[in-house]
Amino acid sequence: MPIWEVYSCFYGLSLSRLFPYRQLLEELNSALDIKTGHCVLDAGCGPGLVIEKVIRENKSKGISITGVDFSRAMLRQARRRCRGEAAVKLHVADLNKELEFGDDTFDRVICSNTLYALQSPARTIAELRRVLKPGGLLVAANPKPEAGQRQIMNEHVAAIKKLTPLHRRVHGFVVTLSLTPVNLIVMAINRTIIDRGRAKGYHFLDEEGLRNALLEAGFCDIEIRSCYADQDWLVRAPK
Repeated sequence: MPIWEVYSCFYGLSLSRLFPYRQLLEELNSALDIKTGHCVLDAGCGPGLVIEKVIRENKSKGISITGVDFSRAMLRQARRRCRGEAAVKLHVADLNKELEFGDDTFDRVICSNTLYALQSPARTIAELRRVLKPGGLLVAANPKPEAGQRQIMNEHVAAIKKLTPLHRRVHGFVVTLSLTPVNLIVMAINRTIIDRGRAKGYHFLDEEGLRNALLEAGFCDIEIRSCYADQDWLVRAPK
């Protein structure tokens, strides 16, 4: 079974309770700067955590979101998470190939922790730019070359220490006890991904490499900064 099919069973359950990941979702939503009526594409939507966040935070704006992923197992999780949301459409798509959307279709495109696993980030970014409307915005997150789990877990523990004693006990029971098997599996899978990324089997890009991929795809006005416990780059690039 492919790693992403296994990951789909545990990814959302584990990461949704991780404080640095919650902060990443906040930063992604803020960077998108959603306006009323916007049409959004989540490229590599996985189990739908980003879609869920964006819909929740922009409920009154009448937006629509299309999520695509090559993993049917991930999409099954996304459909469960977004059940009842008429504004959400989910499709199987291979981001290594041309997307089945017309030019200038979306106001916003988000691609969170997906580019690194693709054959050619620059080629995919160019395709995402094609489906963006003029004046539209690409927001992306991608691991740094030195990305790892330790700093993420350190920030998670620091966030727990800031909770009230009651909330610490509740969080300790729910996450530490009931989700220990899930978290151990996710950490093992992440370790495999990180090792492959550091061995250059995945595209864990430095800032220059990421900027060059965006420039090659046709973007010019590019903002790049750190996020996700300093383990990811956060990109904001208008068309």
